[in-house]
This record gives sequence, structure tokens and C-alpha cells, in this order.
Amino acid sequence: MEVTAGQPLFQISPLPFKADVDSAVAALEHAEAALIREQNQFERKKKLVESLAVSRESYDDTVAQLAQAKANVAGAQATLQRRRIELDFATIRAPISGKVGPALVSEGALVAASDAKTMASIQQIDQVYVDVRRPASQIDRVAPAARSGGVEDASKLPVAILTAGGKPYPVSGRALFSDISVDPTTGNVAVRVLVDNSSRILLPGMYVRARVPRAIRHGVLLVPQQAVVRNADGQPQVVVVNAERQGEVRKVAVGEIVDRQYIVTDGLKSGDIVVVEGQDRVRGGATLEIRTASRSAASMQD
Repeated sequence: MEVTAGQPLFQISPLPFKADVDSAVAALEHAEAALIREQNQFERKKKLVESLAVSRESYDDTVAQLAQAKANVAGAQATLQRRRIELDFATIRAPISGKVGPALVSEGALVAASDAKTMASIQQIDQVYVDVRRPASQIDRVAPAARSGGVEDASKLPVAILTAGGKPYPVSGRALFSDISVDPTTGNVAVRVLVDNSSRILLPGMYVRARVPRAIRHGVLLVPQQAVVRNADGQPQVVVVNAERQGEVRKVAVGEIVDRQYIVTDGLKSGDIVVVEGQDRVRGGATLEIRTASRSAASMQD
């Protein structure tokens, strides 16, 4: 449930606090009545002392009693203010706006200011943090990756958030910072990602996957991983369909694998037709039957 700051959530029995407020109101009225009496006494003696009808000592006592009466009123006002604050505390209000979970106490339960038990939890999830573990060797690549893509600030690189099955969420994030130490047991560094979660899709405690950019490259070619085979020397090669619709083997240079596709750095050009399946059945001079597969994008980001 969504709540706003100041919205009532729980109600503690206000009766003892209301009684304290009534008692403080009565004490204030008593102090104000005493102040009126002392103020009138001061006004009378002020005129009499000027005509020497009363002693100076009696007049000084009246001035002190008037000051004491004013102090009593101030003290009673402060006490009343405190009692009203305590009465207001009988209504537990939301300190912040956000999404509140179920109540952790039931009606009639005994609660106190010293209790460590939480009554309810409110969380602001318009923006959430996602902590990602990355190998320490890859952290140094983030800044060069940003510059390679024309981005000077690495924190502006978009981070894709994925489900456990690899399906992307309709949200994006940006890396804020990485930890200053490496986990000696795994060799990983924690990277904190700030995600705009205005649709409230992500919830605290969820396990998600994040794709943190390692490089940004434009104009590269991608081929499906199964299209690349190795010869006896272990060199990668692909089967390309020529103009006569015949297959020919071509050596290529490949880079990283992205989404089950190789980055081809050399050996292919845009427009080449690559055999994805059945390379072992291609024979020299034989005409191939071509079935078009989905084409990969010409630019990629990992």
C-alpha cells in the first residue's frame, strides 16, 4: 500500500495522554490567574511606593513575586506543549512517503518507546540500488569503454537489468561506484547500480542480473556462435555463400562472445552470407539452398 508522509498508521490509546494534557491546561490556568493577581498587586504598590505609603522592601517583594508568577506561567506553557506532543505521538504516522508492508503488531499489543520490534516498514522504491559482483580485472575496463563510446563519465553508461532467465526488465540503471576492496575468496568487486524504478517492478531483496558495459563498439559484425567452426590448427573459420550460391571456407578473426554471437574483427564484410547450420555437409561446387535467418545488428554494446 502506498502511504504519504504524515499519514496515520497506528493508534495508541490516547486516554492517559489526554488526561495529562487536561491537567497541564488546568495548571496553566492556575498560573495565569496567579499572574493576574500579582500584576494587580504590583500596580497598586507601584503607586503607593511613589507616595511613600509602603516601604521599598515591600515593593521589591511584590516585583519578585510578579517575576515568579511570570516564570510559573512560562513553565506551565512548556509543560502543556510537551503533553500535547506526547498526545500527538499516540498516533503513529508515516515519517516518509513510500510503500508500506504488512503490520508487524496486532491490535491490543503492548508497545513502548524502548521496543526494538518494528511495527511496520516503509520503503521508497522509486529508485533502488542493485549490487553487482564483477571480476576485478574487468573493473578497469569500464572507463576506457566509456571513452570508446564517446562517454567521458563512466557513471553515465547504461546498465541493463535482467531477470534470472535473462529477460530484460523495462528499466535501466547507471553505475555509481565500485567497492574499494576485492573479495579475496572470489576475486570480485561490488559495483553499485542506481536503477530508476518508477514503475515499482523491482522490489527490495530481489535477485536480478545486470549487464554492465565492458566496451562500446560501433560498426562491428556479429555471427551466431554455431556458425564459427575450428580447423585442425584451431583457427576459426566460417562457410560463406558466394555469388554462384556455392559455399566456400573463409578464415576469420573473432573477438568476444556477446549474446551467443561472436564479434568478427576480420575476414567478413557487411553483406556476406554465412552458413549457420550444416557446414559439414557443404561440398565444393554444390549449389546451396539458402534459408534466411535473422540478421544481427551492425553495432553492439556489451
